[in-house]
Amino acid sequence: MTTMRAIRFSAFGPPSVLSVEDIAKPVPQAGEALVKVDASAINPSDVKFVSGVFSPTLPRTPGRDYAGTVVAASSRWAGKSVWGNGAGFGIGRDGSHAQFVAVPEDWLSEMPANLSVEQAATVGVPFVTAWYALVVASDIRAGETVLITGAAGAVGRAAIQIAHWKKARVIGADINMSQDSEADVFINTKTKDLPTMVAALTENKGVNLCWTPSAGRSSSPR
Repeated sequence: MTTMRAIRFSAFGPPSVLSVEDIAKPVPQAGEALVKVDASAINPSDVKFVSGVFSPTLPRTPGRDYAGTVVAASSRWAGKSVWGNGAGFGIGRDGSHAQFVAVPEDWLSEMPANLSVEQAATVGVPFVTAWYALVVASDIRAGETVLITGAAGAVGRAAIQIAHWKKARVIGADINMSQDSEADVFINTKTKDLPTMVAALTENKGVNLCWTPSAGRSSSPR
């Protein structure tokens, strides 16, 4: 098979600019692997690429996160189940919303056996974003209290899990919560005043870290 199906867009706009097309299957170059995509996530950044908020080169296949099986690569990777994302996916090179994707072998990571492909495909952008913010940039530590606004979103949920793994106390906040939050305390900012609640929960000491994954209403200053 020399062709594959992929989601494509040739102009910026609403979802209606997307179409499923038959295009050439990528041919991996030296040092690259060809991955059969078994699952791929949709991130807010994908929507921004398509709408033109960001400016990828066109035409383009969106998609940043994936999980799949290596079908062509060096003997080290051939046949292995992998997951991940990549710099420039869906921007300067075609992304993962396709049947196959070619990626540098040093971008590959073996998929944990305890995750389904659907679960693995959702990890990339949310958890990498949260990890860099909380661990790399902020050096969150055990015993600290962190306020995470936008806690109902994918990145917010990832941040809560990472903060708990670092043994921090988590106050989550958002304007809506459709599912039970994993935060130690959750504040619905649609019905509660965020500064007042945080002051009460911390005995007016405040938090060690406040992180906002997205610039939503829940994080807007009053």
